[in-house]
Amino acid sequence: MKLTTFFFFILASVSGLPAQTILLKSGQTIPAEGFTRNADMLMATVKSSTEGTGQIGFHVADVASVNLPPPDALATANDLIAKGEYAQALAEIQPAVDFQKTIRDIPGNWWAQTAVVESSALLSLNREAEAMALVTEIEGYSKDPEVLSATKLLRTLTEKFADPQQAIAAYDALISQSSDPQTLSRAWIAEGDAHFTEHEFDEALMAYLTVTVFYPEHNPLLPKALWGAGQSYAKLKDDANAAKTYQNLISSYPGSPEASLAKAELLKKDKKT
Repeated sequence: MKLTTFFFFILASVSGLPAQTILLKSGQTIPAEGFTRNADMLMATVKSSTEGTGQIGFHVADVASVNLPPPDALATANDLIAKGEYAQALAEIQPAVDFQKTIRDIPGNWWAQTAVVESSALLSLNREAEAMALVTEIEGYSKDPEVLSATKLLRTLTEKFADPQQAIAAYDALISQSSDPQTLSRAWIAEGDAHFTEHEFDEALMAYLTVTVFYPEHNPLLPKALWGAGQSYAKLKDDANAAKTYQNLISSYPGSPEASLAKAELLKKDKKT
């Protein structure tokens, strides 16, 4: 099965991002403009009303947690993966992963979430060994159930099932365990692909439509779901809904690879009529 259903902390600094704070074990909260890690010290950039901007160091042992906004690279890389721009997605996410790893021992970091996206990009580039090594590292570190559902999905997508029904059962199990829209979208699309391969077009259509109906907001995987739905309608000889779905795909996501495929399908239909 192709892995195309996949699934800033840049320069080791978070300068300028909102809502960054350091919570010390003493209970004190330190607002920070940004920070960097230096051995066992967390160096925070802070503002002073009298001296402008300066740095204060805190021993990591004294830090309870950090409060950080999600790295922008998470959304950007996911969008690039959805567009098939895997190398660019990897280049986008790697600096975030590298920085987050420097504070991985401090609660509140985003290392596991960014590393999952890096794994997705690596898999899409057919760099399976690197991706699975990173997945194993994530699983050894994270206790977050959504992160672990995402890594389980990555493993499932690389597994060579002797029986497609085993793959479908594995996706069903993941779906029952997750509440994350991105993980669920990927699992439903993968399940739709498995049903489609088995010529189970009604089941495939329902899987793809689950994504378009229940996870329509800010979802970079919608072009794949719409393309799958259009293909399923076509196999079911429902040409009207197939054309309608293709047109929706083209108008809503004109720059996606799936939109180009939909245009080709509509052109073929026009030539026949």
